[in-house]
Amino acid sequence: MLPNERKKALVLSGGGGRGAYHVGVLRFLHEHEWWPDVVVGTSIGAVNGAALASGHNPHSLWALWKRLTTSNVQKANLFNPLSGNFLLDTSPLRETLSKDNWVDLGRINSPEASVHLRITATEVDTGRLHIFGNSEDKYDSSLRQETITVDHIISSCSIPLVYPATKMTDQHPIDGEDQVKERVYWDGATVSNTPLAAAIDAGAEDIIVVLMTPWDDEANVDVPDSLIQAAGLSLDWALLASFRSDLKMLRRVNQVVQLLSENQRLRAIIEELVDNLDNENAASLYADVDKDGIPDVLEDTLRILPDPVVVSPRKMIPVEQIVSYTLEGHQRMYDMGYEDARRAWIAAGRQAEGGLGK
Repeated sequence: MLPNERKKALVLSGGGGRGAYHVGVLRFLHEHEWWPDVVVGTSIGAVNGAALASGHNPHSLWALWKRLTTSNVQKANLFNPLSGNFLLDTSPLRETLSKDNWVDLGRINSPEASVHLRITATEVDTGRLHIFGNSEDKYDSSLRQETITVDHIISSCSIPLVYPATKMTDQHPIDGEDQVKERVYWDGATVSNTPLAAAIDAGAEDIIVVLMTPWDDEANVDVPDSLIQAAGLSLDWALLASFRSDLKMLRRVNQVVQLLSENQRLRAIIEELVDNLDNENAASLYADVDKDGIPDVLEDTLRILPDPVVVSPRKMIPVEQIVSYTLEGHQRMYDMGYEDARRAWIAAGRQAEGGLGK
């Protein structure tokens, strides 16, 4: 059922056929007794996130991925792709999600949901990122809490040019509008592949972000030697840029919180001392006993978040993997995700046990 806690969040990026990478990460986390209260999913991350909210674990989700083929996800656009605005039709994915036990919409939209689910999609005519959720956020946000449907998941997977945009009718009027309307959505990764803010607004403090693009400065990335490779690399860097921006903003917010905290602390101490010049214990009211940088009496209103743990591959995954769904490719992504999770876990100062069994 929906966790009472919101401390742990998993942010799953987009990447199409690379999505078995998420499952390898999930297996490692499950083995180390870390399981999310909140899952934020974009594109294939929305598919895997909805599966987790439906009650799947790493083993049952991996069983689904091992059976997933390209024909279960997409087919050729029967219309002339040059006269339309997409190349591949995602109607097979809609059928797969509905009939092959990937998602249980009844459970996702009930108190029995396994996680607080957040799905992102980009409104085509405004470029605005919409975040849909099956529960309220802990903090003020632009979240649209509503009944999650297959349309929400498909909209998050609607990669521009590759797949058709998805139409959805609002379930409720958006603030400032008088009536519901039909909106058209593209993949959430169009503007934000790994939206940290959605996890933070939900209440998370321990956040793990799963990227499918090399992250560190020592990443092994070859210079592209073909048009397809160049297009793939530019897409991956564009997706990564949104996360870099989010992480930079998180660090800036932490700096502001520290400044606000110190300002409030000093102002309160001064006021207290003025009122209690003969009370030697006045300043102790604003002590930071747990030494987290925030006076204990202010921790309900101010908080500093640690950097997320970032799981990412060491080298670029071939761009063709985005639209290719094969058992061989899934196994490669699964193994890579597991090992990259181990590496990130250890780098974050956490104890790793065991190893990946075949």
